Amino acid sequence: MSKTATDFNDPINLQVMWNRLIFIADQADTVLGKTAFSPIVRENHDYVTVLMDSKGRALAQCTWSIPVFITSLPVAAQKYFLPKFPVETLQEGDVLATNDPEIGTGHLPDVTMITPIFKNGKVVAYAGSIAHLPDIGGAPLHSEASDIFEEGIRFPIVKLLKAGVPNEDVFDIIAASVRLPTEVKGDLESMIAANNVMGRELVKFLDEYGLDDVDGLAEAIHSRSEAQTRKAIREWPNGTYSAEVLLDGYDTDVKLCASVIVRDDSIHVDYAGTSDQVLHSINCRTNYRYAHSVYALKCLLDPETPNNEGCIVPITDEAPLGSILNPQQWTAGNSRNLIGHVIPSLIFRALEKVVPEKVMGDSGGAPIWAANCVGQRDDGSQYGSVQNFHGGQGARAEFDGLDTLSFPSNCKVTAVEMFEIAVPVLTERKELIADSGGAGKHRGGLGQRVVLRNLGRNPMSIYLASERVRHPCFGVVDGESGAPGKVMKEGRPQFPKGKVVLKTGERLEVETPGGGGWGRAAERSADLVAQDLAEGLVTPEAARARYGYKERAAAE
Repeated sequence: MSKTATDFNDPINLQVMWNRLIFIADQADTVLGKTAFSPIVRENHDYVTVLMDSKGRALAQCTWSIPVFITSLPVAAQKYFLPKFPVETLQEGDVLATNDPEIGTGHLPDVTMITPIFKNGKVVAYAGSIAHLPDIGGAPLHSEASDIFEEGIRFPIVKLLKAGVPNEDVFDIIAASVRLPTEVKGDLESMIAANNVMGRELVKFLDEYGLDDVDGLAEAIHSRSEAQTRKAIREWPNGTYSAEVLLDGYDTDVKLCASVIVRDDSIHVDYAGTSDQVLHSINCRTNYRYAHSVYALKCLLDPETPNNEGCIVPITDEAPLGSILNPQQWTAGNSRNLIGHVIPSLIFRALEKVVPEKVMGDSGGAPIWAANCVGQRDDGSQYGSVQNFHGGQGARAEFDGLDTLSFPSNCKVTAVEMFEIAVPVLTERKELIADSGGAGKHRGGLGQRVVLRNLGRNPMSIYLASERVRHPCFGVVDGESGAPGKVMKEGRPQFPKGKVVLKTGERLEVETPGGGGWGRAAERSADLVAQDLAEGLVTPEAARARYGYKERAAAE
């Protein structure tokens, strides 16, 4: 007999059960990461695993995850997957998947996969995962495509497995459309395995607690999380708080505008005034936009409660149709992170006078920088792998920004050794850039300088995804901007969102942006400046120009 919601009122028992659900998602995370074929999944951790209830609502997520994916996945389940495949159409062993950007995370390389979990012949929950495949056909991952059809193969929600039997027709179509069929199929099979782990472990959990389903437990978790979020919102004053930011865009500046509207115990974010959609691949679709809106506000309101559906219910957003944050379906968007990653910084800026002690400066890792290296080996085989580069994190009220941190994407970088195995390249240099963090009471994190050299006999094509070259990362609460980024080939500036071809022995050099500062530079202590000097993070000239170091040290 199933327990009712009243059985979950004991806070200790509820917390133990909740932790177990998170552990189930973490077990699946380990399986996916350990068995994946491609470096972007295996090394960069560009994936998530999420456990959902019988209605497709997020119940528990893996501890180490891409924040935007954990919101996109349950939205996809509720809005698209479950309506197309109602519970009565599902069999045990079915696996549903799509890479449609409108359904998933906004670009074709990400596959969203959902597996129904059965107990006693009934669907009691869903296991979900999203992973960024190493290739999806079309133009290699970059910003130059002019519509979605140039960006790769797009498949609707299909059954990859039917009652446990692989749908070979679908697998064959995908394999025939990509450059790296072995890696792509291997990653898909790793996602299937991860979902199966969640299903197996959840059924064991239900048996252990004598439960027929998770619905009562889900209601207890969701209601408490929603109440906690609404309580935090009520502590903010009602009002409309607005900000805007300029980005490099593709060929012209892009303006993002946000009005954060606080109404008692709910928040609505309106992106009216944002630039129109563009011809190239930096358009940001609605699920991806909404996930970043939620993430930014979750950081400010209630960062401690584990993410689940209840946390996001009080938050809504909208953007004008035809804008870069709500583009038409045909638009290109494979590099949508170059816009979407900046949304948290934009919301922080809008709220810096409401919660100055909680916001942080704009981050050089927003967006993540990437170099997609594609080419042909000496034996004629194809290679392709993406390397990520992170800029400096924005400063906070009590701490300097961390150097070269991935925020908000939370991706790792491929270890140099693994990247050099995947791609015939030598990483000649990887170092922090002194003085690149924005000045402030707490300085922004430093960017990094990386030099790659082509070791292959054939030319290497590198498709770039970068931002904040013309418009640096801004500070908050009177903090100063960080240093802008740079992209150079053999010392010559390159178009930061274009294709760079390296002949044998040629070098690509990237400098990622520094994070914005927090607070006035004049308030930074002499001890902190001295520590920066001792560690080589700031030059004597910058220490004096930015902080008046010599004069203040003498005065103190």
